[in-house]
Amino acid sequence: VDPIRPEGEEFSVISLLNTVLRHRWLILLIALIGAGWQAYKASQLPHVYSTEAQFMPKGGRGQSQIQGLAQQFGISVGGGDASQSPAYYVELLKSPSLLSAVAEKQYRIRTEKGVRTGNLAELYGIRHNDPAVVRSRVAGRLKGQVNPNVSARTGVITVSVWAKYPELAVEIARNVLDELNVFNLNNRQQQAGAERAFIEKRLADAQSQLSNAENNLQVFLTENRDFRSSPTLTLEFDRLNRAVASRQSLYNALATSYEQAKIEEVRDLPVITVLEPPELPFEPDPRGGKKKTLIGLIAGLFAGIVLAFIIDRVAVNKNVRSDEFAEFAALKRDAMADLANPFKRVSRVISSRTKS
Repeated sequence: VDPIRPEGEEFSVISLLNTVLRHRWLILLIALIGAGWQAYKASQLPHVYSTEAQFMPKGGRGQSQIQGLAQQFGISVGGGDASQSPAYYVELLKSPSLLSAVAEKQYRIRTEKGVRTGNLAELYGIRHNDPAVVRSRVAGRLKGQVNPNVSARTGVITVSVWAKYPELAVEIARNVLDELNVFNLNNRQQQAGAERAFIEKRLADAQSQLSNAENNLQVFLTENRDFRSSPTLTLEFDRLNRAVASRQSLYNALATSYEQAKIEEVRDLPVITVLEPPELPFEPDPRGGKKKTLIGLIAGLFAGIVLAFIIDRVAVNKNVRSDEFAEFAALKRDAMADLANPFKRVSRVISSRTKS
């Protein structure tokens, strides 16, 4: 056995190798324990099945009717429709409201005990007296089973879904796409309805302003039949005529936007294009046993080396009888004595304080 490195010797690569070689069997044992533990944990993981679906958002309106109307008059009111961005769909796929709707759907799966039907709360065995708690727990579990990703190059959104049974994974993926389409469609219809109501009020105001401008022009022409001979009257005519043209242009734009908003409010076309529907997986996902075993082996080696250095340091301190080790031994004895008889220590402290 190599002699233990004396205190005060500088650290070197040789000292590191000496420590590793001196405790090689301990390090190897801890590494094997770490690898075996990780391998055991991997073997106990249940088999899961994964499926994928790909889709792209459809063009939609691109911008709201209010934005388009404002741009006709040179007014900027922000960018395009945020609901068309891939990031919007990624966040929507993780939203509790959408996942709760998916969880409430009825599912039919084949298990070792036969065919089972029910919603996800029943299939997962989640029960509580408060339905809101059940929905929250199921949505939280489902959130871990749904993994959306966006291709930065193409904008295609991929949804990966895993479950304990292959049929369940496919049904969840299909329901996620269906609820995503319904949720987004309802959102667009509500937005279009709010815009229609707003434009409808604005259209009535524009019609009233147009009528007033036309009446003013009519009164002017009635009272001034030969206005061309007067520069002042000619300028007044031009001003009134421009007011009518401006009010007419605004009214026409509002009328067009109003009709478009009415169409959008009742449009029920799909808002996403499914590029690749989910397919039934035939093989379970790998458990990652080799990778986890290797990680456990590396972690065990590191822990073993650290433990070997601690053992060497304690041994060095014992051999040289350092002041720190002597103090540590005395403090440890006092601590053990206090733990064995805590009341005696308390009475001693009180007595010493009283005397002082």
